[in-house]
Amino acid sequence: MNHAQRVGRVANLVIFLGILGIMLSIAALTFSQGLSHRGYGFRYIVLGLLMMGLGYGIRYRYTYCHDAAIVLFLMLSGNFFLRLFAHYTSYLTLRFLLCSWVSYRLILSASSLRELIATNTFPDTENRFMRFFWRKKNP
Repeated sequence: MNHAQRVGRVANLVIFLGILGIMLSIAALTFSQGLSHRGYGFRYIVLGLLMMGLGYGIRYRYTYCHDAAIVLFLMLSGNFFLRLFAHYTSYLTLRFLLCSWVSYRLILSASSLRELIATNTFPDTENRFMRFFWRKKNP
């Protein structure tokens, strides 16, 4: 995997998690009490929008967006880790592992982002799922 693909995939991951958080928050606000008890709501809509913005910032090679995403996901990992000790549930374990994995991927992509900035290239914006659908439509 080259530098452009690594940074592009991390940016897509951060954007996807932001969209997922927004969708779960809308579901919690409209019809799901279980999701609202797990912390989804207006605050997580704002957090999801922040994640989406940081993901697009990473896609456009802004290092401060990348650094802010690292800090955000490290803070979320720490939050879920502390909550995991207070109330052990498999859901908190899943959220902790997911945020830790995203933090790890963001930290690994920091050198790739610096390389893209030095060579004046942009991250890969291709989406393999969209490529699959385009291939199905155009035989």
